Amino acid sequence: MEERIAKIVVDPKTKQIIETAFYRRNFRFKCKRCATFCCRLGGPSLAERDIQRMKEAGYVIDDFLEPDTKRESNGLFKIESRLRKRADGSCIFLRFDDKSKIYECSIYDVRPALCRIYPFHFERINSNSFMLKFIPCCKGLNNPDGELVDERFISNYLLDAIFEIL
Repeated sequence: MEERIAKIVVDPKTKQIIETAFYRRNFRFKCKRCATFCCRLGGPSLAERDIQRMKEAGYVIDDFLEPDTKRESNGLFKIESRLRKRADGSCIFLRFDDKSKIYECSIYDVRPALCRIYPFHFERINSNSFMLKFIPCCKGLNNPDGELVDERFISNYLLDAIFEIL
């Protein structure tokens, strides 16, 4: 399955979309709140803005941040900040509501940028454009009653988080 959705050109100064070329039309998304391939697989890497937003919301760094982990990148090691995870591998902020039988994020309003764009991700093409893609294992992708993934969807749900990660 081709994972590309659209090539997006943005104005980094205004943080607005200038041009969008869609590779998939009528592609839809609706979160099933199953947490099967996202939150139950541990916490994501965190951008500095993620950490700051969580601190501003009253969370204590030592309570939510994994001890520094090192990741090799181009032969060099760099420090990577990640959300803590439970012994079962799930994110520490994942909660299951027994009544509704759905998963919830206990920090939804301040969740990390990678969580806000999941199951989408992007590949940078140059300083002002990127390829929007999707992670194919998510059960909410191409859901018939989902929201159309169009320029409005990208602007409303993904663009701010993408600029935080860039």
